[in-house]
Amino acid sequence: MDVPVQEYPWQGAFPETPNWSENFLLAGDDPQAGIGFWLHIGRWRHDLSMFRESVIVRLPDGSVIGHRAIGDTRSAPEGPGGPHYAIRVIEPGRKLTYSFSGGVRRLSPEAMRAGLVGEGPRVPMRYELTFESDADIWDLHKVGGLQDFLPAGHIEQMGRVTGWFNIAGERHAIDTIANRDHSLGPRDTLDLRNHQWMQGYFPNGISFLLFDAMTRADGKVVFSEAVVYEGDRMFPATLAISERCEDAARSHEPVSLRLEYAGGVLDIVSTGLRSDSCLSITSPNDILPGVYGGAEGGSMVLMEQSVSLRLNGEIEGYGCFERTVAGTVALESEAETWAG
Repeated sequence: MDVPVQEYPWQGAFPETPNWSENFLLAGDDPQAGIGFWLHIGRWRHDLSMFRESVIVRLPDGSVIGHRAIGDTRSAPEGPGGPHYAIRVIEPGRKLTYSFSGGVRRLSPEAMRAGLVGEGPRVPMRYELTFESDADIWDLHKVGGLQDFLPAGHIEQMGRVTGWFNIAGERHAIDTIANRDHSLGPRDTLDLRNHQWMQGYFPNGISFLLFDAMTRADGKVVFSEAVVYEGDRMFPATLAISERCEDAARSHEPVSLRLEYAGGVLDIVSTGLRSDSCLSITSPNDILPGVYGGAEGGSMVLMEQSVSLRLNGEIEGYGCFERTVAGTVALESEAETWAG
């Protein structure tokens, strides 16, 4: 397996490049546990030695953990870390760990759509997760120069995630397949109209990853990339998608995908939305749990959802959909006023 150079966090002096960023993410869903997770950490643009942790956990009762904090207490050469959340690269391209310990907000998906997640009562949360994989790594650097919102360096890898979440004293064991990524380079989301970042897994060993995006200035698809996995082996695929979501109120509706690759044609449809959560993105490159101005106020909504899937009309599977709904992208200074 060809391991990319950038697995560990950036070391040394930071580039003097406007809006330079570095981000790490683990996103997945465990249907048996009823837990969906989106565990993001990225450098804070006001001080690149600090990390901004943005953590979403969707729970079996429908409630959502929405957390954001900034710091560098748990940062190390082996992996990024904020005040509560840390990632460690144990074996590049094969094994990473993800851990968290802190107080978090717990609220409904409806509350997340109504506004930004502000201060309020908190519950304790801890998690310890291990990601292990022999799967090929998907390198998306070729699309970095086509737009401004996805950094020039971007890798993804699917793998098995095991471990646990403990939230308010309730423990949830995790054993599932999920996707991790690491991106590096300048990033400004102002020209993003919408994007679809999706993953899906089926018991016959077939899985897929896809990334599709449109720019705001011309309303055109700037890239539409996909891969299919047979076990750990990756194949490039062409993507046809039924609809790009333009209304957050319709985000529960079915989505149809067609992927064509060397092994044949895959027709995939979402058959159910199991859990839902919302965030906001600001220009140039910050992420906020909840929606500034509310989802009905014309703001862009970043949706993170756990979905049920069906392959070729008969094989049941699961996955995660991340989508932005076209709307206003606030400048960071403007978004801060919404939290007031």
